[in-house]
Amino acid sequence: MAKPFDLEAHLTHSLSNAPLTDAERGQIYRLIDDKTIHDSFTDEQRDKERETVLSSRVGSIMLADHGKEQVVVQGPAIFCGAHGNCSIWIFTRESGRLRLVLETGGGIFIVSKNSSRGFHDVATGWHMSAEEEGFSVYRWDGSKYFELDCYRARFDADEPERPPKIEDCPGTSPQR
Repeated sequence: MAKPFDLEAHLTHSLSNAPLTDAERGQIYRLIDDKTIHDSFTDEQRDKERETVLSSRVGSIMLADHGKEQVVVQGPAIFCGAHGNCSIWIFTRESGRLRLVLETGGGIFIVSKNSSRGFHDVATGWHMSAEEEGFSVYRWDGSKYFELDCYRARFDADEPERPPKIEDCPGTSPQR
């Protein structure tokens, strides 16, 4: 794997001022609002809901070997977890529209040197607690990203110098 991708450095815009077409902004807005935000606000709070969705951070990322950039979006900060885990979406542009190709999250985003079918593998890391982190590895299948592997690293709080215990994520079957 390569070093972590610096999301902070690449998420240079909010959804409200990102260099997107109105149609693209609308697509992203609806996705974020429908998936994570809408049910958190009452009818009287719709202005706050809109402001929250538009505060999502947007930037570009180069995952494809063909040289075209993809759009990366991080969910609104107030919906990120206490450990810095946020929703992350990756979109490609096709025929004048955005197409969602990865819906994930975490506090760590890694772009691998490895690629499959013209797109780099990516991984995300979740800080679960002081003693546990979760990682997911995604691979391009020619149309979108799919989870290739998922594992957890558990650290021993009593012996922090010990290497972590690595386990498969519950309920997943690795495709190694």
